[in-house]
Amino acid sequence: MDNIRIINNVVNGGPPFKIPAHISFGQYVIDKLRSLIKEGASLALINGETGQEITYQQLLKEVVNIGTGLKKIGVKRGDVVGLCSENRFEYLAAAVGIICCGAAATTINVQYTADELKHVLNISKPNVIVCSEKSAAQHIRTLKSMKYIQKIIQFDGIPVDKSVLSYCQVKENIDEKYFEAEPVEGWTDVAYILYSSGTTGLPKGVMLSHLNVLYSAATFDNEDKVDSELVTRLLTVVPWYHAYGLMSTINNLMIRKVLIYFSGFNPQLYLNAIQTHKANMLLAVPPIVVFLAKSPLVEKYDLSSVYVVMCGAAPLSTETISEACKRLPSCLGIYQGYGMTETSLLATKDLIEMARKPGSAGYPVRGVKAKVVDLDTRRKLGANKKGEICIKGPIIMKGYAGNRAATREIFDEEGYLRTGDIGFFDDEGCFFIVDRLKELIKYKGSQVPPAEVESVLLQHPGVSECGVVGAPDEAAGELPTAFVVLKPGIRLEPRVLVDFAAQRLSPSKRLHGGVIFVEEIPKNPSGKILRRKLKQKLLQMKKSKL
Repeated sequence: MDNIRIINNVVNGGPPFKIPAHISFGQYVIDKLRSLIKEGASLALINGETGQEITYQQLLKEVVNIGTGLKKIGVKRGDVVGLCSENRFEYLAAAVGIICCGAAATTINVQYTADELKHVLNISKPNVIVCSEKSAAQHIRTLKSMKYIQKIIQFDGIPVDKSVLSYCQVKENIDEKYFEAEPVEGWTDVAYILYSSGTTGLPKGVMLSHLNVLYSAATFDNEDKVDSELVTRLLTVVPWYHAYGLMSTINNLMIRKVLIYFSGFNPQLYLNAIQTHKANMLLAVPPIVVFLAKSPLVEKYDLSSVYVVMCGAAPLSTETISEACKRLPSCLGIYQGYGMTETSLLATKDLIEMARKPGSAGYPVRGVKAKVVDLDTRRKLGANKKGEICIKGPIIMKGYAGNRAATREIFDEEGYLRTGDIGFFDDEGCFFIVDRLKELIKYKGSQVPPAEVESVLLQHPGVSECGVVGAPDEAAGELPTAFVVLKPGIRLEPRVLVDFAAQRLSPSKRLHGGVIFVEEIPKNPSGKILRRKLKQKLLQMKKSKL
């Protein structure tokens, strides 16, 4: 709190952290792992489904071996390597190993359809893809059709195609003592290309530099640590293709935490893992907190080891926070952070040592400035006035891969990132998120770009126009819901379009809120869909039902 300053209506998080900007993020991880091992750190990862345990020494060896193997097959500085797999120990090692080669790691949602996969691959154009047997089997035809993909590597199982290399075949076996990551320019070279829709439109490739990622790690290493003896074991189910999942996992490992992880959410396995492994901190998304607040299953397990819940990806209601806390007998609080993929994970976070403010997103992290601007005039607003939140600092991405226009559009005249989120800060500089200016729908913490769902619906021969918005839902956050204008003379049941979309979209992007037939889609003079009016119509329909 002593660091927070409000100067000229800009909230300043305080002096920036010192980071080793002269080295790559890969070398930083290698050095950290060596240091932790020397200090006696042993257990690093526990697979919550299989019980497999991985030590820091094993993790270091795996990073070095796969990094060396990737170099040997030609991966070099400036290349891009894709990762498409469920959460697994080798995924983390490969992500760091790729970065150690001087290449950028791009993480791909395992649930993508063929069209979605093609879209993101054409953004990052990876030379190599590393994937699980399941994702390889599903996408081998698409992967082989992309001419820039020179090699496909498969983590597990028998390679699904004769052109596919096995992970074990690529991995070398060398002495990790003498390994060094390839040198990079930390402020320009890219460590990650992660996918986000930004404030509007189809997914874009967020380029995070080594400096961005090093600074993100520093916010974990320096700021507001809970007593290290109190919180030593973290449990996460957040997928590692998501910025929150991958970066929070690696950053927490770097501060000597034990990570219990899953490849997906299973209520019984999740609660049993907390009880069995005595998890102290839960890295959650809002649907998990809603589950903890409401599910009768929770009462059947001993969750007394949980001291802290960190929640990200979407806002939580104060009611949900209160209900969940009541069912976690030792919980000190449910803390929230706010950020985007474009902000290298966290831009603001709750300060654990302070009396927290329920429903808040916390304060800017050190080195970060945040302002709230009027939606029309772009004038900076003072405390307790709502407007668009804009952020500046060493966490802000390099830009969108291959999309200079979108990069220019997301920055304002002062170089601040326009988040597309509406909120305010209070007299102490604590931020609250109240609405979303941007079109993005958040379903169970996953990003759903309305434009992508609309483009699929418009492929149906009976659809004339459509507009997709999120219907508020306590458990999921928002349910993708389509307003549809049918072509003259066409009659369809809503279920036909729900099924049509489901065949062409990954699970999170499907029309969980259903289809509503209307006579017209509200638009502005330039033809842009007025989603706010569609959302108002949803609320009116809900009220009329009540």
